[in-house]
Amino acid sequence: MSQRFIEQVVFDYDREPSRDILCMDCRSFYASVECADRGWDALTTELVVMSYPSDVPTKRGSGLILASSPAAKKAYNLNNVSRARDLPFPYPDSLQIVPPRMQLYMDMNRVINNIYKQFADDENHHVYSVDESFLDVTNTMHLFGADTAFDLARKIQIKVHQETGIYVAVGIGDNPLLAKLALDNEAKTQSHMKAEWRYQDVPNTIWQIDELTDFWGIGRRMARRLEARGIRSPYDLAHTNYYVLQECFGVIGTQLFAHSWGIDRTFLGETYQPKSKSIGNSQALPRDYTQEEEVRNIIKEMADQVGTRLRREGYQAQSLSLGLGYSIGYQDKDGRTSVRQQMKIPATHQSKALIEYFLQLFDWIYDGQIIRSVSVNTTNLIGDWWEQLDLFADQMEEDRRDALDTIVDKVRQKYGFSSLVYGNSLQAGSRAIERSQLIGGHAGGMSGIEGTPITKNL
Repeated sequence: MSQRFIEQVVFDYDREPSRDILCMDCRSFYASVECADRGWDALTTELVVMSYPSDVPTKRGSGLILASSPAAKKAYNLNNVSRARDLPFPYPDSLQIVPPRMQLYMDMNRVINNIYKQFADDENHHVYSVDESFLDVTNTMHLFGADTAFDLARKIQIKVHQETGIYVAVGIGDNPLLAKLALDNEAKTQSHMKAEWRYQDVPNTIWQIDELTDFWGIGRRMARRLEARGIRSPYDLAHTNYYVLQECFGVIGTQLFAHSWGIDRTFLGETYQPKSKSIGNSQALPRDYTQEEEVRNIIKEMADQVGTRLRREGYQAQSLSLGLGYSIGYQDKDGRTSVRQQMKIPATHQSKALIEYFLQLFDWIYDGQIIRSVSVNTTNLIGDWWEQLDLFADQMEEDRRDALDTIVDKVRQKYGFSSLVYGNSLQAGSRAIERSQLIGGHAGGMSGIEGTPITKNL
């Protein structure tokens, strides 16, 4: 056996970057904002944000439960993928059901991040998601009379709650990884909503995590691959040979090994440049789609949206894929609950061409299934300055399509998506016009079909 498979990599924590990183998480953010806006306590009020609530309390709503307050999660055993059917019906009097108000959530997000900016400058403040942010407070703690990062975290929690009514949980660590793991695995269960994980704590923190999927960066698919090799916990991961992981999983394997020892050498001020890029969109449908033409209309709208995004960002796609997710409990003749197909195409960003290709994929994989979600994706992107001549294409028609797309993009950018729509967006099952009136895209990615801009030069 090669000598490197016998030797084990050892990390020297004294040589690793040690900062004071805070990972801030707004507890049950959407639900908490709704409670705060109504003057209710977010920790004791039973409230859910539902994508399609009923206007009449005596009728059951539909769609996803986008957020639940801690009290609602505990009372009704809700999780991140719950739906309306998971709630008891008739609804209890103590339960508040509200529709999403994405603009309100985005406004609150800005308010809270502006509070964070009072404790760390832009270089040391990173917005991770709509409800999570990282702060590097290594060099600013003394400015606020705090002796430790734990003390400063408490000051920030108090200030956020006093000014917004939102409760914030905080993970603290030597690096972003440790701070995030402390947040997800301990802080959220503490009464004071804080936890601190340092390098010296790794055997008693990271190695005590039971499930691989509770470890940042490991999803169900990777967990299955690791478990197939006898790795069932972060402890097992940390005590697997580094070179074996490298051999089996490549760079991802070496990164996971380092993470299992609490090693993360990233800094908040660094700008990450992705090696590859894809542009796509997915959406969960408000009901089961059983009619082929309705699904085709959805795909046409989503392909048009992706075309808009490709042109906006200066890319053409050379590969694309289409995925169809089935209704809960439905399986096709092969026992699958979803299906996906991909294909290579001549480089394009034209909406009409993309629609034609995605519908071709649809014709290949659709056989009367009951559809509840659709995803479209384009990959293998190249710059839009690049052109491949096709001897069999009508160049005048190609130029006409490009000109039409340009006009449509300009009109929509100035007056909003719904100012100019294709005929299929007025047909049964279509959702683009409805979704263009939403903020934040809780029904799916919205880039490319945004509503009327807030500011317009008419």
